[in-house]
Amino acid sequence: MSGSTEVGRKRLVGRLSRVIAGAAAVAAVTSLLAGCGGDAGGKDYVSFRFANSPTALSLVRIADELGYWKNAGVRPEYVGPATTVPATQLLDQGKVDIATGMQSDNITAYSKGVKGFTLIASSMLDLPEEPHMAYFVKAGSPITLKNLKALAGHRVGVSGVNSCTDLVIKRLLKKNGVDLSKIQFVELKAELVAPALEKGEIELGVFHPPLVGVLLSQKDKFTEIATSFDDWGELGGQAPYKASNTWLKAHPAAAREFVGIIAKTANWANEHPKESAEIAGKTTGYPIEQTTNWHYAPNALLDKASLNLWWDLVEQVGEVTPAWRQVKIEDMATNAYNPYAKSADLLESQTENKSIIQTEQNSGVLDSPLVRR
Repeated sequence: MSGSTEVGRKRLVGRLSRVIAGAAAVAAVTSLLAGCGGDAGGKDYVSFRFANSPTALSLVRIADELGYWKNAGVRPEYVGPATTVPATQLLDQGKVDIATGMQSDNITAYSKGVKGFTLIASSMLDLPEEPHMAYFVKAGSPITLKNLKALAGHRVGVSGVNSCTDLVIKRLLKKNGVDLSKIQFVELKAELVAPALEKGEIELGVFHPPLVGVLLSQKDKFTEIATSFDDWGELGGQAPYKASNTWLKAHPAAAREFVGIIAKTANWANEHPKESAEIAGKTTGYPIEQTTNWHYAPNALLDKASLNLWWDLVEQVGEVTPAWRQVKIEDMATNAYNPYAKSADLLESQTENKSIIQTEQNSGVLDSPLVRR
């Protein structure tokens, strides 16, 4: 090979290397932008990884159906549900950014030192016609609200120990003179409770919407005997939205927009119970003509009363960790990210929050020790 040919080949290889390197750099930047939420129209947005269960109700998914995330500066990235690992732990580890779950789980996590998350928006309340939970027996069963002692020696199906499905029915039974030691509480996946009840494997099942509506439509198989409202009244519920502290610190404005969209969705759902129930069915895979939805705290504002009731509930019938009472609600929850809040402080109760607030009450994230931490 001649010297001139060798030189030419080296120059060609050099140019190709530079082109390849440049293309790789462009690809890397494009990938990075996509990871940060750049969309096809060139508008940047912040994504949040949301721990999503396909069969569970979620204001995040209802908002999606309503198109509220479409042009927002913050948008969900759905990831698998928290099953073997609690959502609180996934948030603490930075594996998800936002989740929802019962307040008892949050208190337990904080009492065990898992504190890498903050409660930023409220969720459901309880109404007689839109209960947090309902209790069903097999059609023809002698068990009624006035005759709960007939459950002695029988089995109750719940979808989680020390959860709302477990704690609230236990307190209702205790209030009605039932000896809990004579009841066998069987932990089942939520979707397996109804089949177990129909087969006679359990004598009472605890259900959330949207399944409540499905069972109500099958009166030949199931009978509703009570709801969670019969135990804790309107305050019941509260599976607040919680966000990773790492995500909150990196994206405070996005967190504020997220809470605003959750508030908008909750208010819409309360004003359109039939339509929201149909969306609940669509997003969970149950028949839309049968499903029911929850009633939500207006404006997604958090309050002390509906969160604090869990301390007494767990101490009365649950499993208390040694540091349980050392956890204070003000250490984990704030309205600082809520555009409809006048203060970062928690409301005393939802009695202060009965009507929809039409306009934003602040111009940015409010000052709070939980924001500064």
